[in-house]
Amino acid sequence: MKSEPPYTAVDVRVDAVHDLCPSMRRVTLSGRGLRKAAPLCLDRRIKLVLPRCDGDALVGIPRSPDWYAALVSLPANDQPSVRTYTARAMRPDKAELDIDVVRHGTSGPAGRWIETVTVGDRLVVAVPRAEVEGIDTVGLAWRPGSAKQILVAGDETAAPAIANIAASLGADVVGTILVEMPTAEDAWPLTAPPGVEVRLLCRDGEAPGSLLERELHALPWPPEAPETVPDGYLDDDAGTLWDEPVSDADGEHFAWLAGESGAVKRMRRFLVRERGCPRDRVAFMGYWRQGHAES
Repeated sequence: MKSEPPYTAVDVRVDAVHDLCPSMRRVTLSGRGLRKAAPLCLDRRIKLVLPRCDGDALVGIPRSPDWYAALVSLPANDQPSVRTYTARAMRPDKAELDIDVVRHGTSGPAGRWIETVTVGDRLVVAVPRAEVEGIDTVGLAWRPGSAKQILVAGDETAAPAIANIAASLGADVVGTILVEMPTAEDAWPLTAPPGVEVRLLCRDGEAPGSLLERELHALPWPPEAPETVPDGYLDDDAGTLWDEPVSDADGEHFAWLAGESGAVKRMRRFLVRERGCPRDRVAFMGYWRQGHAES
């Protein structure tokens, strides 16, 4: 039996644009199709289908669960750019969605879009469908299970997901959250339990992810002694840039890493190889790659 598509594409309108800090801009979208979207956010991935030009109605892209198949079947010149973001807040009762987008220059379509977006603009967004069974396990890498000791680390591209994760933590959770932002002006306030230390790191021209790596090496993680595991279990796949749990983690600790691919891969390798952290307790996502221009 063919599984039901977990996402559907819907029309949305830009209702508000607000600068959260110099490097981050929030866009609030609205549309009737959002009323049937699953509200859980955390690090949930959604897709933005960007306008190809001013006033683009994105003709040819169905507003339905089979949207992506139709998109890739369009002639190359007619295919719009699609970008992945984190749903910062989903309000189905109000048919609204907030997306926090990094401002990173205008060399690519997403960069140009976030610098020029205005109230009234229209686009298409692919969101999780609330009616699909098991939808709250789809598009999510934050799967700590019953773990009460957590480590969360990411750069500005992961900051929206980190804010969602921090706000979701129970009062008995302990650990560390590391957020690396480009400048000292990029304040990123987080709500976290008393036992979770939040460290906001200012990169200020240093290599992306370098401050995260430095802080990680100084942390006593994992907080419990490495377990005995089968030979080869801790070997790292050098080609892997994304690895997330297929189910909730089993254990007292869980680490979540996201941001620049090279830095994230090195951090994961350090935790697994040097610290003996089981691979199934480390979710890591390479959101972008330094030196690779946005297409």
